[in-house]
Amino acid sequence: MGYQTVANSNAFVIGSCRVSIPSSSGGYVDLGAARGVKLTESWDVYRVEIDNTPPVIVGAKNQVVEVEGNLIELDFHKLATLRAGIGAWSSATYTFDTGGQMTVTPQAFYLTHTGASSSQTIVTTIYYATIQEGLSLPFPSDNGTDVAEIPFKIKGVCQSTRTNLQQLYNIVDLRSSVYSTTYISTSI
Repeated sequence: MGYQTVANSNAFVIGSCRVSIPSSSGGYVDLGAARGVKLTESWDVYRVEIDNTPPVIVGAKNQVVEVEGNLIELDFHKLATLRAGIGAWSSATYTFDTGGQMTVTPQAFYLTHTGASSSQTIVTTIYYATIQEGLSLPFPSDNGTDVAEIPFKIKGVCQSTRTNLQQLYNIVDLRSSVYSTTYISTSI
C-alpha cells in the first residue's frame, strides 16, 4: 500500500506539560502533577453585512486562550497562588481561606512541555490570565484505585498595553529538528 505523505516523527508531541505561575516571592510556582492539560484558542469572527452581496468576512475579535486540566496534588498553598487574590493560605495555621474578595488579579501562566530530550522543549507564555472556576474537590472512594482530580481552567485575554501580535500568548518551540525538512512541494 502506498502512502500519501511522509510523517515527520520529530513533530509529534508526546507527553504533558508543567503548569507554573509567578510566585509573589520571586521565581515560579509549579502547580504539580496534572492530567489532561490542554490549551484552546478561540475568537469571534465578525462580518460586514452588505445589501447587495453576501457578507464579507473581515476579521476576528475577542481573541482568548484557555488552559484547562486536572491537578492531582492537593496543595492549598498552590491553589491560593493560582486563585490570585480570591483565596489565601496561612503557613502558620495550615489554613486555606476564601470568600468575600471579588477581585482576581491577572497573572502570567507558563506551560512547559519537554519531550524525550531537553532539545524538544515547547514553552508557552500566556501574558494576562485569570482562574475561571471555583474549587471542585472530589473525595474518591476509600476502595478506589485512583486519586482525586481537581479541575482548573484559566482564561487569558489580550493585554492592549503590549505590542500588537504579542498581546495574548507566545509559544517558543525549541524543537529545531521539526524544521529541518523542506516545506515546498513540487507536486500536489
